[in-house]
Amino acid sequence: MSILIEIVGVIIILMAFRALVAQDRSERMFYLNAMSFGFSALIALSIPTPFGAIIAITYFVTSTLSSNVIAYSIGRVKNEIILEE
Repeated sequence: MSILIEIVGVIIILMAFRALVAQDRSERMFYLNAMSFGFSALIALSIPTPFGAIIAITYFVTSTLSSNVIAYSIGRVKNEIILEE
């Protein structure tokens, strides 16, 4: 189990680095979303009880909802017309 936690931790660190280096905002969102899934996996692997599973599921669902809201907002901002005065 410990090796799985280490592998997920390395993936999260890699995604954090890629998010810092990314030039495009949508690319950054992809990496942040992958990090979010990694955090829910770490929670599930670190707390091997039914309550840990509930916490991991709750974190996964709320992070997915927030990712969708952010992506929707970015899409709306791109579609807005900027009027100069």
